[in-house]
Amino acid sequence: MAPNIPSAKLTLSCPIFAADFDPRNNGFLLVGGGGGEGRSGVLLDTSKRSEITEVVDIRLSQNEDSVTSLAVALSDDDSMVALTGINSSKEEQQQGNNQHLRSFRLYYPPRKSAGSEGKAGTREGPRQTTPLARISLFKTNIHKPTAGQMIDTYQRLLRLSPWERDVSLRIAAIATGLAPAGEIVLFAVTPIPRQSEVMGRIRLGNGEEAEDLDIIGLGDGKFKVAYTNGVDVFSFEISSSRRSETSPEVSCVYTMPFPRSHAKIKSRPKFRALRFLSPKTLLLLQNTPNRAGCELAVLSLPSPNALGTINSRRRLRNSVKIGLGLDVCNLGGPNEMERQSVVAVSGSDQSIELFTLEYSPGKGYCRIRPYTTLRNAHPFTMTKICFSNFQPPDPQAAADTRPQLVKLASISMGNTVVVHALYLKPTSATSTKTRRYVLAASGHSQAWETAFSSFVALLIIAISCFLLQAFTEIRGGTPAYLGAVEWLPEHVRGAIARPYMFDNALKGQYTASDDPNIQTIKRSLRDLLSARRDAISVAESAAAPAVIVVRDGGSLISADAHNDETAVEKDAKRWEDLHEEDREKWKRRLSDTGHWAVEEGEHILKGVFFGELAGVIGAAAVQG
Repeated sequence: MAPNIPSAKLTLSCPIFAADFDPRNNGFLLVGGGGGEGRSGVLLDTSKRSEITEVVDIRLSQNEDSVTSLAVALSDDDSMVALTGINSSKEEQQQGNNQHLRSFRLYYPPRKSAGSEGKAGTREGPRQTTPLARISLFKTNIHKPTAGQMIDTYQRLLRLSPWERDVSLRIAAIATGLAPAGEIVLFAVTPIPRQSEVMGRIRLGNGEEAEDLDIIGLGDGKFKVAYTNGVDVFSFEISSSRRSETSPEVSCVYTMPFPRSHAKIKSRPKFRALRFLSPKTLLLLQNTPNRAGCELAVLSLPSPNALGTINSRRRLRNSVKIGLGLDVCNLGGPNEMERQSVVAVSGSDQSIELFTLEYSPGKGYCRIRPYTTLRNAHPFTMTKICFSNFQPPDPQAAADTRPQLVKLASISMGNTVVVHALYLKPTSATSTKTRRYVLAASGHSQAWETAFSSFVALLIIAISCFLLQAFTEIRGGTPAYLGAVEWLPEHVRGAIARPYMFDNALKGQYTASDDPNIQTIKRSLRDLLSARRDAISVAESAAAPAVIVVRDGGSLISADAHNDETAVEKDAKRWEDLHEEDREKWKRRLSDTGHWAVEEGEHILKGVFFGELAGVIGAAAVQG
């Protein structure tokens, strides 16, 4: 379990297959399922972040099928209307009558009074509910099956357009499962569904089914619908005023490509789920064949009659062999210019991965960023995950608005329901009119970001110090702790390297002199030899220093003695007078200290005095 993400868990009497939050009151979660002898639908109170309570039961016939899909269609202060997918009994189906679409009204239990036992404002329960309608909208099952024919078709998918505070009309789409030929039906949402509310009917090919579908509002009573058959992604627009049994104009906006010829896996990946990020962008969950992993893909929807493009991808952890469920919570702002989307993916390893997607008008959607992983969320395979509906607080509300959060519900074959509370934080906008909310970083993420930032800062400081030390060594500013001069090629070393000129141990030997004609200066022997060579080349010998003495470590003394060779140490010898062995020794020393290079030739050393005083290396040169 990820840190700083509170959760509550409840175990029911049967496996759970469907769930949806009340869009007006995110404290209520409706779940449904069944198995064996149990069939149930339950309204849960999730207002407490550490506790889930059953408040309303939907009593279902034990002769009918399990709840396979559901959604909260309408709600007010006292009740809600729920649409569910429940197959009729086998006997009714044999007669060609499968009333798979049901509607129920669930009355909220009264709140506890302030003086009653327990916390004020909590709900009493559980309480019964009222069935409203039973209807068959699929054409697939209206004919009486032949003797011995298996009846497996059911209402696998039920998806509603997003609830909006100022929009009263919603539309819904349902799709078949295990049908000989798949079918999608769109209809206007009312408390009692009727055949006359059908807006369109899409018939799929033999053996083809809708893996997933989603709806988003476009405004002015128009909606955009997308669905996938696992290989292709289709999209179309539809008006709420449309009433027809025919199919709307559907376009294929993307097709899963075949793998490259050299790929190890020859079959194509399959799309498992899709969700709208915006009217022009879809988020796809795809699984690789042979349980080889899964990934998310951001699909940019094109203009009509053009194919979409994948803008970014994000592969899930290696332990997630198959992605099972997908849901998105769009955290819009007042101006809808910049926003964040929170993405949840349930995996085959009983984990839930959370991601964030940032959108800005100039850059579009950025890459998918991981937020955290909720490990071991359930003991058995998850069947659905869903977010609550985020309603930003009124911009005119007081500044001390209570902390905002979204809830993530997940259900499983293990009869478990888990609700996680994800805290949000406002952006740093100075005005409440432009403020938007984003997912708050968890404690683990904050600690990791702090540690990473500190590490990067220390690394930059260390590299800077290293480069500075190397540079000062090469230019003779510090002793050779790193030996940076040796890193340079020979021809580069001779051009830019300088010996260390600030040896404190020898400082007293060259900073004072009894001869007033001797001037102590810190100069490189290479510079002095170069000046001497240039002076000789232009026959201006007076420009060259008279006497040069190089002491151990590279400290220099330049003495202007006007050809007075008494300034030269008594045991010093001219280059021409040195033995061949001594010359080789001096060439190595001069080359190692960067004062001279082999390619410069020995001729520039002619006339230079070399000697040793008390173990200190000396060198002198006289003009001419």
